[in-house]
Amino acid sequence: MAQPWHRLAAALVAAGWGANQFAPMLLVYRAERGLTEQAVTGMFAVYVAGLVPALLVAAWWSQHHGKRPMLRISTVLMLLGSLLLLAGADAPWLLAAGRVVGGVGIGFAMGPGTAWMKELSAGEVPGTGARRAALALTGGFALGPLAAGIAAQWLPAPLHLTYALHLVVQAVATVLVWNLPELDRGDHPTPSVGRVVRHVTQGWFLRAVLLTAPWVFGCASVSFAVMPSVIGPLPGLPRIAAAGALAGLTLGTSVLLQPSMKRWATSHPGRVTALGMGVTALGMGLATAAALRPAWWWLPLIAVVLGSAHGLVLVCCMTTLELNTPQELMAATTAVTYCLTYIGFLSPYVIAVLSLVGPAWIALAAGAGIAAVTTAWLAAQRLTAAGGPPATA
Repeated sequence: MAQPWHRLAAALVAAGWGANQFAPMLLVYRAERGLTEQAVTGMFAVYVAGLVPALLVAAWWSQHHGKRPMLRISTVLMLLGSLLLLAGADAPWLLAAGRVVGGVGIGFAMGPGTAWMKELSAGEVPGTGARRAALALTGGFALGPLAAGIAAQWLPAPLHLTYALHLVVQAVATVLVWNLPELDRGDHPTPSVGRVVRHVTQGWFLRAVLLTAPWVFGCASVSFAVMPSVIGPLPGLPRIAAAGALAGLTLGTSVLLQPSMKRWATSHPGRVTALGMGVTALGMGLATAAALRPAWWWLPLIAVVLGSAHGLVLVCCMTTLELNTPQELMAATTAVTYCLTYIGFLSPYVIAVLSLVGPAWIALAAGAGIAAVTTAWLAAQRLTAAGGPPATA
């Protein structure tokens, strides 16, 4: 018999699916509707405008109204978002509206969903709840573009049926989560902004989360939203399905890696953080090389490396969060953390704009350099904290 957390996980998978199904559609809108690279990457990133305020609002509201109402709002908004995308085949403003509404929907799911998962995982190994929530969301982020790429490549009316597929998945998830029992239904005092700020300005958060969280989706979006355009056409391959498969491979690698990292992350979060950023630097370096010497075989290699980086950094962020955050601050702190991770979704748009004035490899190389410096700093901090030699300039 399915446990309650399985039903919540299904809702988080569906929300992640809806949030990321747009990734392979970038190629479709460029090819069939003549939209520019800047326009479609802008639509890819614009849902952050809905997501960030929704994350913060839902975190505070859930303290008074509970987590289940937030997930109910999320499921309705995710349905509406896909309906707008379905209706927006010939109306870019509807596409943008659908992306923003979908951003609000996923925002209402992530923070309260993670806090609720922690409740449903009580009595298990510390960090289990946050990792389950992250795994479910990442699974949805992987399945969404994979299914969308296949549908857009081979089904008729790709600009419509792709989103209809998610509507079916989301409807099932809505039924599963709508009356899921909530263990803690009390009206809790909303944590003050000052208390949350003090919590997220502690050393552990600044080291393990603030500097690394933007890379969670920064490296993933570089893999599946930037590199297909940088490499160019793939002779003999179904390009749209390949783009969806690339996103699926990137985030699927993350999904496969996360469970094996959970115990290590709980025992040695600092090591996992440094390793994750080191793998990020490696992946961005490979992306730079691919931009200089384009070839199709770079794409799966980069997807696996940057997918591994995504999983390592995400596991570390969420495990560190749960180990250091009391339950009454969990939703708000999770919201702040996910806001930081979603900064990374702006990277495709930034790279597209910078490519107007210079080659893409320069921006990718800059990213590799920043990740490498961050890795070195984190390693130096670990040595200093352990009583080893201090960091030198």
